[in-house]
Amino acid sequence: MDLTNIFIIAMTIVAIVTAVSEVLKKTFNINARYMPITSVVVGILVSMTFTQLTEYNLYIMAVAGAVAGLTASGTFDLLKAAKKEGEL
Repeated sequence: MDLTNIFIIAMTIVAIVTAVSEVLKKTFNINARYMPITSVVVGILVSMTFTQLTEYNLYIMAVAGAVAGLTASGTFDLLKAAKKEGEL
């Protein structure tokens, strides 16, 4: 297995991780400084849920979930910075 497959799996999970992280942030009033940790945990949990649908083992899916969580939190920060720059 090469790294490309992990990234492909991670990119398919990013939208779900972003949505779930935003719901958790609004519901439980999570501070923005803890959102990257929340996104990584949500990414790992979502990917581990999808392990049964793939041929990959739990470790590979957990790594893909961590990558998806980091990507989701980076996307959130990028959109926040772009929004702030547009207001100036």
